[in-house]
Amino acid sequence: MSWHIKKRDFYLFSLKLVLLIVLFLFMNFDKALNVDYPNYLANYKNDWWQFELGFEFIAYPFKVFKSEFLSFWIFILVLELILIAFLYRNNAIFLFAFPNLIFISQGFLGTQIRFGLAISLFLVVFSFFYKKKHFWLISLFTILFHNAIIVVYFLSNSVRYLLNDKRKIFLKNNLFWLGIFIVASVGISILMNHILMATGYYYYVGTKYQEGKSISSLIYLFISMLLLLFLLCRKSNAQYSEYIYFGFVIVVFSLIFSKSSVISGRFTLVYTMLEPFVLYYFYQNIGKKKYFFPIFILYCVICYIKLITVNFKV
Repeated sequence: MSWHIKKRDFYLFSLKLVLLIVLFLFMNFDKALNVDYPNYLANYKNDWWQFELGFEFIAYPFKVFKSEFLSFWIFILVLELILIAFLYRNNAIFLFAFPNLIFISQGFLGTQIRFGLAISLFLVVFSFFYKKKHFWLISLFTILFHNAIIVVYFLSNSVRYLLNDKRKIFLKNNLFWLGIFIVASVGISILMNHILMATGYYYYVGTKYQEGKSISSLIYLFISMLLLLFLLCRKSNAQYSEYIYFGFVIVVFSLIFSKSSVISGRFTLVYTMLEPFVLYYFYQNIGKKKYFFPIFILYCVICYIKLITVNFKV
């Protein structure tokens, strides 16, 4: 019996390895079509150090040994893949994740490599150290890889309050903290243009990046929020991964910032990386049941239909 289990695990590991290689091929697409590649190349060759310190420190040894920029680029992509493999250690969750990973392969992971690396690293740190007393301190270093992690850091620590009292969100204390979170997020969204101007991101103000999200994106986020609420209202929610709660907070945040596509869009992508956990726990706890299985299939279709919007580069 144990031999069959090991054999099955070997097949799953082999499949996972093959799919990671496929993902790498999508991420490492034609550099002439990658809009951010020239900026990274110029920064590397001219030693400008214009990006976050964590990213620049990774690049530094490659500069010392006078390596070609392409070697550094490939290293970053492989590092992202290693972090993804750690994040989706459960093979079933990885299979749920693969369509989403293909969806974000050439933008989030293959072009916005600092943001993709920083988010992947943060989520791995979250999975290993979330329950530690000093998680807030342990996770702080990830901000060195992209300044947008400041927001993710804030959101992850908000989750810690929502997990009080046996992880029941709709209790007095948790509703209080959820209300504080929503009010703070709404306040920040109202001041968003002023904040962008003050922090040097003035080139986003008044552009397409500050336009509202599409109707289809809003429907997707709204359906995701309803599903998460459905999961979190169940009495047997104590066995859920912390990523379910984290996903709920990010979806609420993305909806609040829906009028700013540059903010909401980026954090919707973060939810895309958490969505496989939602699908997995929905299936394990609800989707297996006869009457809920069609709903589970429908939600999978909603989640993965975004693949038809992708125009893959080669």
